[in-house]
Parts: sequence; C-alpha cells; structure tokens
Amino acid sequence: MSEIITAIKEFTETAAKKADTAYRASMLKLSAAALAKMLEIQYRELGLAVYKMCKSEDSAGNEECEEIAAMTVQIDGTRKRIAALEKRIEYIMGLVRCPGCGNTVKMRNAYCSSCGKRLAAEEEKGIEENENQIENQMLKITD
Repeated sequence: MSEIITAIKEFTETAAKKADTAYRASMLKLSAAALAKMLEIQYRELGLAVYKMCKSEDSAGNEECEEIAAMTVQIDGTRKRIAALEKRIEYIMGLVRCPGCGNTVKMRNAYCSSCGKRLAAEEEKGIEENENQIENQMLKITD
C-alpha cells in the first residue's frame, strides 16, 4: 500500500512540475507577444514619422527620401483605395457620413445622432451621387 502512495506522490509532484513549467512558458510567451506587439507599434510610428518627413516640402532634393518618396506615392494610392472600399462598405451597410461631424449614421436617420445636423436633405440628393461615385472609385481600384 505504501508503494501505491509513493507512486501517487511522485506522479503528483511530476504533474505539478510540468504544470508549473507550462505556466511559466505560457507567461513568457504572453510577455514575448506583448513585446512583439509593442515593437510592431513602434515600427509603425517610425514609418509614419519617416513618411511625414519625406512627404514634407523640406525633403525636396534630399537623396535619402527619394526611395521613400516613391513609397509615399504608393501609400497615398493605397489609402485612397481603402477609403473607397470603406465608403462602399458603408453604403452596403446602409450608412452615410454626417456632413457636420463626419460620424457614421444610418441612411434612414433624419438627423445625426452625434451633432444633430439634418441628414434627410443630404440623403435624398446624395444617395444616387454616392452610388455613382462609389462605382467610379471601384472601377479605378480594379484598374
């Protein structure tokens, strides 16, 4: 009987050590993931700073910014395409942007829920225009 108890104790101790090891490894993995996310944010902020620096008028003739300038043109084009897709998504979802504050509101609303600006008049004339603009932008995206 004492052999069984000893075996159970050894098993329990081994299981506890493995659980502790797994716990420590998980905590370290979480810390590493948090640091990786922080690094991603730092890279993004660095990229944005370089983008702004090379986009400024002061960077004209700066050799270091020539390659980056070409990338900024690509980034600007990508941002425009994303904006066009976001507009299309809003339209499909039945949403419009308030001309007063820029908030997204439902097309059927008469007034903006954030700033109170009247939307109905804008909506009536804007839906068809919006549809045409979105279609034109979608054609440019796919070209």
